[in-house]
Order: sequence, then C-alpha cells, then structure tokens
Amino acid sequence: MAAKPAGGESVTSLLPWQEEAWHRLQKARRQSRLAHALLLQGPEGTGRGDFARLLCQSLLCERPDGKGLPCGRCRACTLFLAGTHPDLRLVAPAEERKQIAVDQIRAVGEFLALKPQYGRAQCVLITPADLLNENAANSLLKTLEEPSPDAFLVLLSRRPAALPATIRSRCQRLPLSLPERRMALAWLEERLSGEEEVPAEALLDLAGGAPLAALALAESGGVVRHLACLDDFERLLAGQADPLEVAAGWLKSGAKETLYWLYRWTGDMLRLRLGGDASRLASPGLRKRLAALAARLDERMLFARLAQLNEAFRLVDGQINEQLLLEDLLIAWRETCRP
Repeated sequence: MAAKPAGGESVTSLLPWQEEAWHRLQKARRQSRLAHALLLQGPEGTGRGDFARLLCQSLLCERPDGKGLPCGRCRACTLFLAGTHPDLRLVAPAEERKQIAVDQIRAVGEFLALKPQYGRAQCVLITPADLLNENAANSLLKTLEEPSPDAFLVLLSRRPAALPATIRSRCQRLPLSLPERRMALAWLEERLSGEEEVPAEALLDLAGGAPLAALALAESGGVVRHLACLDDFERLLAGQADPLEVAAGWLKSGAKETLYWLYRWTGDMLRLRLGGDASRLASPGLRKRLAALAARLDERMLFARLAQLNEAFRLVDGQINEQLLLEDLLIAWRETCRP
C-alpha cells in the first residue's frame, strides 16, 4: 500500500531559505545529473521534512513548473496528496518501535523491483534515516549498490554521522542549514500575532536559530518549559535539587527535547569557557546565565558531559528507559559540580 505523506497536507511552496538548495537540485535534474539517492541533512525546525516531501512530489508530478515545483493539480499530485500514489513509499519507524527495521527496508527492495505503476518514476522517502537499525542499514546498502534507473531514494537526517559511511558515500548530500538570522527573524515576525509574551528574537534564540521551531515554541508554551528546565539545571548544579526528581520532571517535557536543550547549553558553556566567539552561541539570549554556570566548571568536565550527551542521543532512539537515561546524565552533572 502506498504510504501517506506525513500529515497529508499540501506543501506548495518553498521557504525562503530553501530556494538555493532547491535550485541546485533542479539544475542537476535538468542536466540529468540528479543522483538516485539523496541525503538531505540539517537541523530540526527548518522545514526539511516539507522540503523532502515537496521534492518527492516534484519527482512524481506530470507537469512541474519552470522552477521544478509540482503543479498540485495533475493526477500524480492528487494521488500524492491523498497518500495513495502507487509509486511512493514513506518509510518511518512503526508506532511501536523507535527504529526503522530490516523488514521495512526489504519491502522497499521489493517495491523497487517493480516497474512504476503510474508514472515514469518511483520515490522512496526514508525519515529519519538516523533511525535505521544495523540490519536495516545493511539491507539499504544493497539497494543503493544496484540503483534502479527510474527510482529515487530520499533520506532525511538530522544526524548524518549516525549513518554508516558506506551509505553516506552512495548518496548525493544536500545540506539544509539554518537560515541567515535576518531572514529567519523576518519570516517569524510575519507569523506571530504580536501578543506573545516572548519577543521574536528571544524565541529564535531559544530555538537555536530554527524558525519553525521558534514558531512551535510560541504556539505550544515551549518557552516556559525550556526556561523551567534551565531553572532546574541551575538548582541541580547548586546542590539544591535532586537529580531523580529533576529527571522525572524533564521526562514530562520529552526526553529528546530536554536532551537537545541540555546539549545546546553544554556547547554554549564550553564555548564561553574557552573564550570562543559569543556571536555563535546556540542560545545567545541565555548567555549571562550560562556564563555563570560555565565559571564553575572546567573544560575537561564539559567535554566529558558533551560526549555523554552524544551517546545519550544515540541511545534514546533505541529501546532504553528514558527515565534512567536522564537520571544517569543528571547524576553525572551533579557529581561534576561537587567541591
């Protein structure tokens, strides 16, 4: 059965900061140089998922416009937007799993062994490709080694380094980076009501420069959660909070979300401790608070905690007790600050 694009919503235009990357892809397509395996990599909150879906729709569209954008009206686009296009497959972790399993990738191989049923091409979107388990990655490698001439595989990844080098080397890589700050701020301000308690610049800071993430923070109350977690972290390092209680509270915000915040704080503290360029902080709006924390820590400890966080990101995508994962991290931080 054909997979349905996530959300089932029509994406008809590019975000301003995506236009250059789109132009490069379409130029390669016109010159018949578009690779059959594409690795779209970049941070969350930048619209990379919509970009990937728009690309898949364009590859299947019967009448793309002069910029390569799908027409949205042909039969192929209608089927795509309904989630019933027979030449499209979306591969993502099943609801009961945290990883993409080998049987899902084997099904992709079986799908690509067939000729396109409707159009002239087949398209497979794998998202997030970071979550391929070892067997699934090995199975995908076999598919990449023998590409079908009328098939395109689009891999979406936030952490391409988590993919085997053999897979990365067989893909055309397209970075989808954070937009330039002025562009991101202008886009965000157009979409805010103006009644938010937190200004657009502060929202963008808290979201690490990712405009869609900043908008989501404004709409979901994420700013309050973010700052509450930082309050907890400060109390923890001051010996005024219990790591187990803090972990239980953070779990309510989501393990991945709090790991992401902690990773950014740690990176910023390390940059401040080493006297790095303050303009490149992930959370410049929190500079004073993070500088005060960094003054109590040494570089060696910060590097150790950063390494531990990298490992935590790898583990959280697997079958692990998230409560225990957060507890271990926070206990390590508490020990770091002991006199």
